Amino acid sequence: MKPYQAFELEDFLLDESFLEWVQNPKPETDAFWQHWIKENPAKEKVLLEAKALILSISVKPFQEIPEAKVEEHIQEILEKISQQQEVKSIVQPAFYRSQWLKIAASIIICLGLAWVFYASQMSEKTDEPAYNALLAEVKQPLVEQVNLEDEAKIIHLSDGSSVTMYKNSRLSFPKKFEQDKREVYLTGNAFFSIVKAPQRPFYVHAGGIVTRVLGTSFFVKAPAKSKNVEVEVITGKVSVFEKKASQNNGVILTPNQKVTYFEGQNHFVTGLIDNPQPQKNNQQAQAYNFDFSDTPLSEVLEKLSLAYGVRIEVDNEKLYNCPLTANITQQPLYTKLEIICEAINGSYEIKGTAILVSGKGCDN
Repeated sequence: MKPYQAFELEDFLLDESFLEWVQNPKPETDAFWQHWIKENPAKEKVLLEAKALILSISVKPFQEIPEAKVEEHIQEILEKISQQQEVKSIVQPAFYRSQWLKIAASIIICLGLAWVFYASQMSEKTDEPAYNALLAEVKQPLVEQVNLEDEAKIIHLSDGSSVTMYKNSRLSFPKKFEQDKREVYLTGNAFFSIVKAPQRPFYVHAGGIVTRVLGTSFFVKAPAKSKNVEVEVITGKVSVFEKKASQNNGVILTPNQKVTYFEGQNHFVTGLIDNPQPQKNNQQAQAYNFDFSDTPLSEVLEKLSLAYGVRIEVDNEKLYNCPLTANITQQPLYTKLEIICEAINGSYEIKGTAILVSGKGCDN
């Protein structure tokens, strides 16, 4: 907890929690400060003076303040202080004049911080040209949701789909989708869980690409300050294509696959996601356990491929004869592969959306 007992007037004027309580009182913060005043009666006077000063300023520090307004209010405050100093100059000790200067400096700093905050917010908004360009082309009215917080924010759409928005993301969408399609516009990172509606494809516009789905769950990562956009599929199937190109010129992604679009080169690069998961809609995969005893590698890799929906190949067919004895049921896919390769004295690498296992192999 902050040492409020040692706070002087200028300290309160610069304290964010205090400013928030004065300008936007809430039951919980009001209860805290009322209790604090009771516990610290000697500080009540200075606290109330600080509160009165903040309320007397018509511009709130954390509102969007035009630069001209900031300067105007600073001048008003300085003039008021100057007038009061002239009236009291004959009888007022130098100590009080010094205190007024401290107050003036504190208020000016508050307003300056407000302008910095406002400028940073406006910078965030204007640093999204691709997103703004997308919205400029939309004719129907849109609702926008913004998440600037560390905590993820879940948005529910009119068709029952949901979007989990992560920090520094913005999502625009119609209040009610059209009859033949569903379209949203994104900058930032978000996870989509889309309700199946084959007659109403779902489109996510982000950067220079469009992701088209019928019903699935996937990530779209389109940071405002990056020209690259990444799509990761968790379930279902999606197509990703350039906004200015035909849908047939894109890539098709299935679960555990991803694609990165490099806008500068107009180029797609496919790969596997960082932590592939077993296919939840594959009943066979649910029944699999990966406890092997002298099992040929050909059978091991086939089970893994079916469970994760990932193509696994070998560069030497003799590898299929290598036996494996290990229980790797609880391990992530890449750890499974590391254990397998250690057992057969081999290695693996990810090539696009496939996995290639290499090694000398085993003789019959």
